Order: sequence, then C-alpha cells, then structure tokens
Amino acid sequence: MKEIFIIFFCIFLFFTLGCSESSSNISKNTINVNESNSKDKNSIKIINLTNYKTTELKQWINLAESKMKSRKSRILFFIYPVGEIKRPEESVRSDYADSVFMKHEVLLTQKQIDSILIEIKEWFIGDSCLDNKDIKMHLNDYRTWLEQGADASTMHGVCEETRVVAMGVTKNMREREPLTEFQNFLIHELYHAFQQDLNDEGKCRERSDLKNANTIWMVEGGAHYFATYMVNEINKTNNDINSDILKLGLETYEREGANLVEASPDKSGAAALRLMIELGMLTEEPILDGSFYHNCQRELSFDSTSSDIEHIRNSWYLIDKNGGNFKFKNSALKK
Repeated sequence: MKEIFIIFFCIFLFFTLGCSESSSNISKNTINVNESNSKDKNSIKIINLTNYKTTELKQWINLAESKMKSRKSRILFFIYPVGEIKRPEESVRSDYADSVFMKHEVLLTQKQIDSILIEIKEWFIGDSCLDNKDIKMHLNDYRTWLEQGADASTMHGVCEETRVVAMGVTKNMREREPLTEFQNFLIHELYHAFQQDLNDEGKCRERSDLKNANTIWMVEGGAHYFATYMVNEINKTNNDINSDILKLGLETYEREGANLVEASPDKSGAAALRLMIELGMLTEEPILDGSFYHNCQRELSFDSTSSDIEHIRNSWYLIDKNGGNFKFKNSALKK
C-alpha cells in the first residue's frame, strides 16, 4: 500500500539539558518527503511542534499504515506541546469536543499558532465534503485548543474520508513518561483515522446511539489493542501482548469499576475484545488489519442486547494475576 507523507515539523531546541520550555525554543522547518500533494486521497500530513523526531513519527505511522487491509481517508496530524495544567483546573470550551480537554500553559507564540492554522486551512481547501462555513468552524475549534493550551487527544472525523488528529502533548508525557506512552498515544489516534465506518449512518448510527451500544468500547478498545501490538513491534520488546492488555484491563477495573463505557473504554474495551477472541466470537486479524471497522460489524454483526455480548460486559474484568502473567478466569471463558 502506497503511503504519501507531506511533513511539516518544528523541533524544540534545548540550550541545556535542564532548561525549561518556552516559545523562544521552538523553530519551524518545512520539508516535503515526496512530490505528492496533500490533496491526494491517501496523503498523510504531519505538523509537528514537539521535540519528537518527525522522521521517527513518519516511520511509526508508515509501519502502522502498512498493517491495514485498506485505507480510505486522508489524514492530517497537528502535534504541539503544552506546559503545566492551569490551576484551578478549567476545561476548554469548543464546538467539537466541548469541555473534554483541560487548559494548560501555552508554549506557542501567536505567530506559530497562526502558521499552524494556515497550514490546516490550506489542507482543507478543495475538499469536496467541506464548505467555507465548515472550514471556519473547525479552524475556530483548533484555534481555541492551541490558544488555551488544550491537552487535545482526539481524531476528529471531519468527513467520512477526511480525518484530523490533534495531539496536545503534556509536559508530564514529554519529560517524565517513557517514549512508549507517546507512541501508544500516536498510534491509538492514528488507528481511529484508519477506522472507516465511524461516520456510517442508517442502522449503524441508530444502533450506535442505543444506551447499551457496543460502539464506544469496541472502537476505543480496537485502537488500544492495535496500539499495544504496534508499540511492541516498534520497540522489539517481545512482550506477552495479551497479558499486557489484560493487565491494564484489570487495573482499569480495580480503579474505575466494571462498566465498559464508564471505565476507560480503551483499556476495558481491549480486554473485552480479547475475551471475545478467546471465546471464538471474533478473530484477531480484523482488529489488527482494521477491517473490523469497515462495515459497522460492532453493531450489525454483534447485537448489543444478545446474551453473548451481555456475557462480555459482565466478564471482561474477570482476570487472574499469576506472577507477572494475566489471564482470564475460567468463569469468564464459559458462556
């Protein structure tokens, strides 16, 4: 599968190892990795204002894209750093993802923010699914996130085949967490951009809107499942990936409870998908190649009111720890 990357990147320059970040440390450079333009159907564009190397981002994204059975959407990333969280804590108000993100110290200058928005606008212009009103609305949201230091973590399905990934990378993630956490974040949001049926209407939308719908935990769980595999492959760690998924699932249950949606649906959802695989309800391949998210199988093939799915909702957290290994209890594996 041919991928097309147009990469715009800004790299943090640090005067000393311990110096603090500020807008004066951020410089912008622009490169084109190939001759294709960002209007092409399979293009991926990255606007990167962090100190993560854009060449490595490209490698990771390229590897993830190569796993997909097919890809329909063109994708734009904008990745930017934010400082410490504002106190008292206050959420960011916007049209899309209203009050989802929190305000942080802004590390970008107004000029840098304006430059990002110009790049995004140019990427939007000419897309047949967007009119000027749509473009203005989306850009207003992105401006709000950038100007208020939002810790954005979202794949915005602007249209069926037009996806925008926004990542506001916190100081904690950049300076205190292992690189694998950022890699998981990146691949997780990228996988959402690969999921082809998120904008499907008709019965898919009707069933997705039901109170006990599968959509949230299956969509988020699939992204976490795939990201866990990819981070292991990128770093060649050879971990027991299934055990890793169940470990985080159990920790989520102990911290947040048994509700698949109210508990972090990415971690709980990945454990639930793993249980479906072990019960023979689903194979792993369509999750890892993305095809499970081509035709709304999560709702149309799996009835959220069925006894099988009820068992998954009631059993995903029945996990035993044996030393460093995590496995489902026998009661979870019996429907």
